[in-house]
Amino acid sequence: MTLREALEEGKQHLINSHHYDMREARIVCEWLMEALVGWNKTQQLLHDNYALSASQEQQWNQWLQRAEQGEPVQYILGKAWFCGMEWKVTPDVLIPRPETEQLVHWVIENHQHDCVSILDIGTGSGCIAISLQQQMPQAKVYALDVDEKALQVARENAIRHQSPVSFIQADILSPSTWKELPETDIIVSNPPYVSMAERKQMPIRVSRYEPARALFVHDQDPLLFYRAIARFIQSRKKPAELYLEIHEERAEEVADLLQAAKFSSIEIRKDWFGKNRMIKAAYFSHP
Repeated sequence: MTLREALEEGKQHLINSHHYDMREARIVCEWLMEALVGWNKTQQLLHDNYALSASQEQQWNQWLQRAEQGEPVQYILGKAWFCGMEWKVTPDVLIPRPETEQLVHWVIENHQHDCVSILDIGTGSGCIAISLQQQMPQAKVYALDVDEKALQVARENAIRHQSPVSFIQADILSPSTWKELPETDIIVSNPPYVSMAERKQMPIRVSRYEPARALFVHDQDPLLFYRAIARFIQSRKKPAELYLEIHEERAEEVADLLQAAKFSSIEIRKDWFGKNRMIKAAYFSHP
């Protein structure tokens, strides 16, 4: 089988699986092929008559079968890309999204040269915390997650990128743990915010394969994590600036929640697709 034949057959298999449109199928196949033979998209075009070895063909078919089931290519390969860097990912952590890069850039935009401390709540793969530490080496960055398996992935990513982030296992929904957490200048979070009702409309590669506890909240309380984070900040003595990723349809609800909690300077920002995706606010402790 030639490289071109493998790509064409692979794209058709993925399209027929109904988990991918034509563009997604092409991209997934190109990523898999790059991992298989070490050639990027341009190089693949130049070597499209390359004959795959028997072992390469076997590996290709195994990967393709997994992709046909809807398994994300990032989990198949064990890696993803975020802020121009490669990250280890496993089914214990969310796959980093491009929109979240904008949250990171917002913090950097305002504080790149400041000597600040930062707490990332719900760090998952560690991509937010480590990216901030890379761009703000003078900052002291902490990263929190409730899941030890997720923290293990984050620690491996920190070692990979030689980042001195401090990791903490704690549940932000448990007020009894708040007093043990560092009082930082900045708090950043991409918490779970997708309702269970929306899960049914999501692609299988998200709803079936990505960690549910990092994505979904009960329909009855979709702002659960935002409320907990606001109360955590209220419980501290130190003022803080807050940066949050939000559901595109709940921006005003989150803004109202923060305003009711006596946050100020509330600002909503859109993502690259024109959707309300981030919110920033400041909190000054009240006697």
